[in-house]
Amino acid sequence: MIETIFTENPEDDLWRELLQYSYKANVTKYLNEHSFSPNETLINSITGSILQAHEYYSACKHANLQISPLLLYYGTTNLLFGATALTSGSIPVIKSHGMNPDLPTGKNYYIAETNIVFSDSERGGIHNFLKSFDCNEDLTKYGTWQLKDFISSIAEINNDYQRCYSEKIGNVLMLDVIKSQSGYVERIYYTNDNYSSILEAIRRVENFNSSYLKPSSGHDHATDQDFIILRPKLNSVNIKKKSFFGQPYLQAGIIKNGHTISIPPLFNMYISLFIMGSLCRYHPEIWGPFALTDETGERLLVEKLMYYARRMLPNIILNKLYSKDMTYVTQRYIEKETIKFVNEHEVKELISQELYLRNQHNFIDKL
Repeated sequence: MIETIFTENPEDDLWRELLQYSYKANVTKYLNEHSFSPNETLINSITGSILQAHEYYSACKHANLQISPLLLYYGTTNLLFGATALTSGSIPVIKSHGMNPDLPTGKNYYIAETNIVFSDSERGGIHNFLKSFDCNEDLTKYGTWQLKDFISSIAEINNDYQRCYSEKIGNVLMLDVIKSQSGYVERIYYTNDNYSSILEAIRRVENFNSSYLKPSSGHDHATDQDFIILRPKLNSVNIKKKSFFGQPYLQAGIIKNGHTISIPPLFNMYISLFIMGSLCRYHPEIWGPFALTDETGERLLVEKLMYYARRMLPNIILNKLYSKDMTYVTQRYIEKETIKFVNEHEVKELISQELYLRNQHNFIDKL
């Protein structure tokens, strides 16, 4: 259950909560409540990290794209460092970022085609932070990745990703939840162009077969849209995630070295910030012209990613500290309600839909 906190200033109210841990008394109380042993070095490390994170985030909010990814990456690094120390009761031993950008050769490539290689699974920052969020995946085993791998897995920019790079789908399958007389039904809308891609992505969703019955297909005559119908199995584990807007989605994994890997949403954003921040800092000859004169529309995607990262990452980290799901929002996605009395015309429409479904019962057998 997500606790929704409606506010006119989500960022300000969110940071007011996080800044509680910039005070020695609150940090000491948290550590004692979780059976850790407070000491001055640990407390100063936590409070200092939180305060620095807030300064970076504040600066990022007013900076332009020339440096904002770098500021946001360092702010998030400080926030993750403080949260890791707080939730583990010890200062993490970190010797490097654990990530190394690798520019593709040639000219005229998208920023999203920038490569990254992971390193130092023991003392790299990324692996320490992943472990603090209960993800023990060793990313060093999977070779070279691209920025596109991570931004294609961010639900909040899913449509922008597909439009910018002319992709049929990303690694996110947005769900439309319908409450009907027979219970909740989840839909994934498709077209003839992306149908096979959606089926392939469904196969890469971790634990899909143990969580859902075999999908079927349907058609909404009112909107003339085709959709895949998903029905959760009885007493199955809920594998859905929720976007910033509250809309549920399924995340498809990324295939690397024959393995399907799913990165938690926080780290899809965090790794993306590292890559863009590295371009800002070490390759201004690439980042500067992109930020000033991009003609592809990719800059709009990056700017939207920056906005959602600034809003969402502190919220996710605060949830980790509180051990519950909270969201600071002004408006949220609402599930559709279809339970109602129907007239004669609507009864005929329902019959037509049922006949259509029966005629299409083999439509999705190849899944």
